[in-house]
Amino acid sequence: MTPAGGLLAVHISSGVLANPWWVGGFVGMAVLLLPALWRVSDAEVPRIGVLTAAFFVASQIHFRVGPTSAHLILNGLVGVTLGRRAPLAITVGLVLQALLLQHGGLDSLGVNACIVGVPAVLAGWLFPVLRRAGVPAFPLGFVLGAGAVAASVGLNFLVLLLGGKEDWETLAKLVLLAHVPVVVVEGLILGVVVRYLERVRPEMLGGASRVSDDPGATRT
Repeated sequence: MTPAGGLLAVHISSGVLANPWWVGGFVGMAVLLLPALWRVSDAEVPRIGVLTAAFFVASQIHFRVGPTSAHLILNGLVGVTLGRRAPLAITVGLVLQALLLQHGGLDSLGVNACIVGVPAVLAGWLFPVLRRAGVPAFPLGFVLGAGAVAASVGLNFLVLLLGGKEDWETLAKLVLLAHVPVVVVEGLILGVVVRYLERVRPEMLGGASRVSDDPGATRT
């Protein structure tokens, strides 16, 4: 994928960013992964695997928006269900997307992990706070789903604007506009998912800490 083509989605391709930015991206990714990898239990692995697969597949669901296209990200869903483990699922998914689908790039992996992972972690942190505040399930999911994608799109826009090797302003604005409907769609998706899980599997919401804090769980 050419750099220009890689700007038509939130995942930034190889060769787009100046060296300090992609190096800094790997530093940021390491900071995200340290708590995500800390004391992962065997019981958490299936959930992490399922959410990694969902994140990977989401990139193949595209929406045509004028001359370009956008795709689902699902980082809000990953954050709400995995909590601090979210960067682990997102990083593995990004590696698979880069290697198997040429979606994004390996040198921009760190930056992409931060762009998608930071809002996911924030969504996971905000979920129990808003739930304790009494926010109903559907509005809660909608706000976090839409907000996580909007934050990723905004971060992507700023990185392209400030860290690009070339002037990507026009294409960065296209990416921003193309993902407006995705923000709404992902808000609706997470709203429905949260309302459903609150009724049938509430233990799946609020991150993986409940499982990992079980003294009987096996650590890795």
